Amino acid sequence: MTLVKQTLSTYLAASVDQVDFASFWRISPTERKERLERMIIESHAWHYQRNIAYRNTLTARGVSEMISPSDFNLLLRPTALTFKSYIDLLETPFPQDKPQDFLNWLADQLSIEIPRDRFNRFKDRYVSLEALLKEFETHYSDFGLEVSTSSGTSGRSTIMLRDQNSIDRTVESFYLCFQRYFGMRADHRAIFIMPQHTRIAMVRMANFSILRVGMGKDRVHYTIPFPAEPDQVRIRGGMTFRSDWHGWIERQIINPFMNYMNDRYVMPRAIKESIRLLDDCQANQEKVLVFGSWSQLHQLALKLTQEGRIMRLASGSLFGSGGGFKERYPYTISQIQKDIRQSVQLSDGSLLSMGDVYGMAEANWAAMQCPYGNYHIPPWVYAVTLDENDDFQKNADTTGLLAFFDPIGAGDLFPAFFKTADQVRLINGALGYDPDLNCPCGEEGAYIKQSSIQRIDLIGEAGCAAQI
Repeated sequence: MTLVKQTLSTYLAASVDQVDFASFWRISPTERKERLERMIIESHAWHYQRNIAYRNTLTARGVSEMISPSDFNLLLRPTALTFKSYIDLLETPFPQDKPQDFLNWLADQLSIEIPRDRFNRFKDRYVSLEALLKEFETHYSDFGLEVSTSSGTSGRSTIMLRDQNSIDRTVESFYLCFQRYFGMRADHRAIFIMPQHTRIAMVRMANFSILRVGMGKDRVHYTIPFPAEPDQVRIRGGMTFRSDWHGWIERQIINPFMNYMNDRYVMPRAIKESIRLLDDCQANQEKVLVFGSWSQLHQLALKLTQEGRIMRLASGSLFGSGGGFKERYPYTISQIQKDIRQSVQLSDGSLLSMGDVYGMAEANWAAMQCPYGNYHIPPWVYAVTLDENDDFQKNADTTGLLAFFDPIGAGDLFPAFFKTADQVRLINGALGYDPDLNCPCGEEGAYIKQSSIQRIDLIGEAGCAAQI
């Protein structure tokens, strides 16, 4: 066991530059599987010793510190519950009402020890979740901890922590995939139809990754002019409200007002600003990435069509989307893409590239679409599907709930071994590889078949990119 501890300690101490993500693309599926299984075993031992919540869950399942690959299915925790489990402990989805209980819950989720004696610096209550999270980051600034959240449709926030090490690893993961599947380079300009100031995990990671590509901050633009704090996202979602008169105001006044302002002012302004930036890119023939939800990208295209305009962008420009549909929308993705290509074309006559991103707040990676529409899971992630009994499916072509092990991305903060709420068709996952089933794009690794992702949400929760 001493050897395992020493090996893991060295591994977790490595900087992001020493963790060669790209090397996983250069090794065979068999070697990749063996390497990841060793890492999962080492990572489990590390977190089992240090993470109270993880150890308690696994002890109840009869799992010890020493495991083999046959035990991997017992390590999985549900993404939709793990970082929302404070709700059951606090008996409220509002951590700002019970800061001390929330802080103890948060400390139990981590594999690093944060001084609990600092808890007495916190107030008894906070006016908002944002106020509490800001105070946490201030009091533990010496740890470099940053809190991010999901923006799921339930309005009950997933609370995620990252330190500089895990941020660097996540950024490297996103950056490599942006380059590989979207063809992003430093000479692109980026237009995000999203707010710059938000805790939404996917937005933050996308921003960091674009900067990692080498774009200067003056080449990255955000066209939604207002911040999106957790309580704002919650109220606009319209699913979770405060009790008593606060909840009445949120439900009857703030929620309708926010939706009215979003439809009549925020989004029209964001689309107008996006088009203005695109005009500049067209005039200078600069390559550009436009990134937003499918409905936002569609609104941009419809506005151009309404104005009788066709935008002709530099070759290499592309549109990207993430988060899926979080609200009812009357158009399919195929219709949206058709409308976009009618109003946005490339100056050399080639077809505008469009790609989607599949991810979740709890993951330190994202699966990006290749030109054939399939979502490619990064090769440093051990991906499987589960059957109805939560057992691993071992064929090369399976359909079931997606589960993943990411022994690198989360570093030493928590074990990233999760069962998702998404049913997918997984090809060439970790436990079954058939070269005849490789994606037509040429990749040998695991991929999720186009149009196969279906959110099951057995408990009505989802930690995803969601609405902003």
